[in-house]
Amino acid sequence: MEQQINKQFIQKYLDGKCSSSELQIMNRFLLREDAEQIIDQIWAEEWDRFQETEISDEEIGHWKDRFIKERMQGSLLPISEDQPARRFFALRYAAVWLTLLLSLGALYSVCFHKHNTETEAITMLERNNANGQRAQVRLSDNSVVYLAGGSKLIYPSRFAGNTREITLEGEAFFEIAKNHAKPFIIHTGAIRTRVVGTSFRINAFKHKPFLVEVATGKVSIEQQQAKSKATLAVLTPGQSMLWLHDHAELGKVNADDVAAWKNGRLVFNGATLKEMAAVFERWYNVKMIFDDPVKAEQHITITLNLNIPLSEIMEVLASTGKFQYEIRGRLITIN
Repeated sequence: MEQQINKQFIQKYLDGKCSSSELQIMNRFLLREDAEQIIDQIWAEEWDRFQETEISDEEIGHWKDRFIKERMQGSLLPISEDQPARRFFALRYAAVWLTLLLSLGALYSVCFHKHNTETEAITMLERNNANGQRAQVRLSDNSVVYLAGGSKLIYPSRFAGNTREITLEGEAFFEIAKNHAKPFIIHTGAIRTRVVGTSFRINAFKHKPFLVEVATGKVSIEQQQAKSKATLAVLTPGQSMLWLHDHAELGKVNADDVAAWKNGRLVFNGATLKEMAAVFERWYNVKMIFDDPVKAEQHITITLNLNIPLSEIMEVLASTGKFQYEIRGRLITIN
C-alpha cells in the first residue's frame, strides 16, 4: 500500500529526509493538480512560525550559516528539465528559502548593529550656558532643547533602556520626538516632568518657583518622594502649572506664546519689574538694580522680543512703566 501524502510527509521531503522509495512517491505527488495548493499551505505555516519566533543573536548566526551552506549551496531540490512539475516546485522552494535568508540577513544585521550599539559606552554630556548665552541642543533621539542663559542641561550621548532621561537646572523649551515605548523624563530637583512626544517650556531655577507651560501634546508632572511619587498635574496645550511652597497652581496660557519663547518672544503677564529684571539679566548678561524698592514691585503686562538690543527694550519698558533708568556698561539702574 502506497504511503499517504500528508503535511508531515511533505515536510520530511522539504527537510531532505526521504528515502529513495519515498522520493518516488513524492515525485508522483508533484504531478497532481492539488500539489501546489498543499505545498503553499505548508510554506505559509513555516513562514508564520519564522515570523513569530523570538531569535537570539547566536541562533540567527547559526541559521544564516545553515541556509547559505545547506539550502543555497547544494541541498536545494535538484532541477530536472524532464520533470516540469519538480522543476517548478524546486524553483519556488528555492525562492522561499531565499526570502527567508534575506529576511534573516536583515534581522541579523539589525541585531548585530543593536548589539554593537549597546556595547558602546554612554557618556554623560553637559551644556552650561552663561548669562547672555543661548543654545540649541539636539539629543540622540532627535529631540531638541532650546536652553536659556544661566541654565544647565545634563544628558547622555545616547538613550538606553526603557526611558529617555535628562536633567535641567534653569530654563528651556523642549521639542520631544515621539516615542511611546520610551517616555522622556526631565529631572529638576524633586520634580519629574514626563512626556512621550510634545513641546513645552520649563522654568526650574534653584530656590525659585517651578513652572511648566505646554504648547503641544500632554505633560505629566510628578514629585519624587522618599519611596514613592505623587502626580502633581497632567497638562495639555494651553495649560500651565506653578509649583510654589509645595502647592501646585494650575493656570492657562497661550500655546502660541509658549512656542514663541524659543524665538525670543517673551510674554510678561502681570509680572513685577523685579521678576522681569531677573529675566533680562540672564538673557543679556547684565546686572539690574532698583533705587526705589517700591518701583521693583510694580506689575506690568507686556510682550517683548528679546532678540533686539537691551537699550531698545529699556526704552519700551520705561515708557510703559513710567520710570527712569541709566545704563553704565553692564549695570542698569532703575529709579
